[in-house]
Amino acid sequence: MKNISFMAAGALFASATSYAANAETATCNLHPADLLATFGYAASGQALKNITELNLPAGPFSEIGTATVLTVNDDGHGNLVGTWSSKFQQNDSSGIGKAFTIPGKFTVIKTDCRGDFSWNGVGLVFHVVFVNGAREFRAASALPGIILSYTSGKKL
Repeated sequence: MKNISFMAAGALFASATSYAANAETATCNLHPADLLATFGYAASGQALKNITELNLPAGPFSEIGTATVLTVNDDGHGNLVGTWSSKFQQNDSSGIGKAFTIPGKFTVIKTDCRGDFSWNGVGLVFHVVFVNGAREFRAASALPGIILSYTSGKKL
């Protein structure tokens, strides 16, 4: 049985694009239609400091929401690029629930399913890897001061 979680974790946290132990499962061949969808997700994490861009106090928080890819194009250089929007409800350490809708841009490498997603006005938000034929994603925060893991992103 091939260890798919090793491949996903490696794609998130390693900068290498080669996975010798799982070379036969590390290939990916995304097409624009694979990403043009809405994904539902849950996430939890810890803000190590006040994050003013998101009005988030230091402490634990969780969120649920949807991420919708609005446009996607092949850039001709091995990447899929486009726009997306996230709608989510967040509950922070003060017990206050907040709703957000934040648009952004993304770049995903077609051959290894890894990418970076940003929000307008905030910048790079998270690193992602698409798995299971792009029917799911795993992601980790790229924002300084936030430890956040998106553990259950699934295509709706």
